[in-house]
Amino acid sequence: MKERVGQKIKAIVVEDEEKIGRYISEKIESLDPSISVEGTAANGVEALQLIEKCWPQVVFTDINMSVMDGLELAKTIKENYPGIIVVIISGHSKFSYARQAIQYGVFNYILKPIEDEELSDTLYDIRKALSYSRREQERQILYSDTTMLQKTGYIRYMIFSVCIGNLMYDGKDPALARYYGDQMRLIPWKEIMGEVCGDRWNWFLADEEPVNQKIAGIQIKEGDAVSVNGLAYKLSEEITRQAEPAVHICCPKEAVTNDKIWDTAKHLRYRMQRELVACQRQILVEKEDDGQEKNMMEIVKMRLGSDIKNYFLTMERKNLTDNIQSLLSYMIQTGMTQSSLEKVCLYILKLLEFSEGYHDAEFLKNLQMSLQRGIGLAASEGDLLQQMEGFSSKINGYMNRIFDENIEERLLGYVDAHFLTMENLKEAADVLGYNYAYLSRLFKKITGMPVTRYITEKKINMAKELLIARPDITLEEISGMCGYYDTSYFIRVFKKHTGATPGEYRMDQTGEPQELLE
Repeated sequence: MKERVGQKIKAIVVEDEEKIGRYISEKIESLDPSISVEGTAANGVEALQLIEKCWPQVVFTDINMSVMDGLELAKTIKENYPGIIVVIISGHSKFSYARQAIQYGVFNYILKPIEDEELSDTLYDIRKALSYSRREQERQILYSDTTMLQKTGYIRYMIFSVCIGNLMYDGKDPALARYYGDQMRLIPWKEIMGEVCGDRWNWFLADEEPVNQKIAGIQIKEGDAVSVNGLAYKLSEEITRQAEPAVHICCPKEAVTNDKIWDTAKHLRYRMQRELVACQRQILVEKEDDGQEKNMMEIVKMRLGSDIKNYFLTMERKNLTDNIQSLLSYMIQTGMTQSSLEKVCLYILKLLEFSEGYHDAEFLKNLQMSLQRGIGLAASEGDLLQQMEGFSSKINGYMNRIFDENIEERLLGYVDAHFLTMENLKEAADVLGYNYAYLSRLFKKITGMPVTRYITEKKINMAKELLIARPDITLEEISGMCGYYDTSYFIRVFKKHTGATPGEYRMDQTGEPQELLE
């Protein structure tokens, strides 16, 4: 099941209702074109047959199905195909189901009806998880002198996932690979493990897919009383003495037997992706997720969505990028994870891409790549804040450019929408963020006339329509509806532009006597 460069991620959908299965398949492929649904199955038994046929990397499954349900399928996959990611999509929110799903190593549990945003986030996490894993590659392993990784027997290991610096979204990015490759080569790993373990324990170090991550295993002897926190802290201290970037260590609560080493490593890899806080030294011992960060993410997304939507409704640019910068800085300063920070930035880019049809896809794609590289290379909280300032600045420049490219259309649209209440372009200049004199010259260039004349013509044309279409209303009412609150003045303006009074105009157009206007 090796993933070749450019090859799509293969998935299957397990759902006993054919229409729902087809809907889920289409939804997955539409939200993430890098995923190909190779087939659907109606129950767990059919799913296992399909797995043998197409070797998927991901299985999306319902729970309640005949023959073999989704939980039993998840358990079987964990035991026989540990490299396959399982996602449950179910209409049942029972805690007992969720608890069993966790026991069976399920990647995520999504409730029906499926929300695009939640599914999209899950697909993003799957893509990221798979980008970090090479399940069948030969591992480069460094051993202590007497270590042997036996495949049988009851030997226990404390397993640690070690990340030097930040997460690398694209492990093949040359700038990231070069920087972290140089950092890792400067670290004397054998001496560090010797300091941590001494003559007491054997150990091994295994390379991970990202160049800046390793799996460390310390063999625990029968009867040893070992503090997981203590070992993790000592390992972190020794590496920190040698490494410039922040050191992150993730570990389970207790030792595992040798046959569980690589399953445990996979689990730790996933937790590292979810919980690593960029530029902050961390020791992550397994704990229950309290959902606090997920709730905060929803609040941040709601606020961003509201800010960006308001921008495209009102075209008020003044506070938008300041708000974006403020939110991203808040996330960094409150210790939200690198994964959450990246997701929010990508969410901003997605909102910009799908707003009003005004976007530069190539620019947004390049901005995403440079953003993720910048986050990956940030060495301190200050660096990270600087990256977010740069991101916000580029967003501001992008929006100014997109805005400027459409300013003629936006200016004319604003005047057409507000001509009844405006006398000149001062209000438009304040809202659109441009110089009043510049907008006045631009408007005359667009329409061939000053804005005052344009507004007057709009009002008089509206009055003409009302005089013909509404014989039941008085001249005073028409005057007010057209933005003139002095009827005598309205009559003078109307006659100046048409050569007739309103009453004469109506009689000429409809044959109705002008007295009906009085």
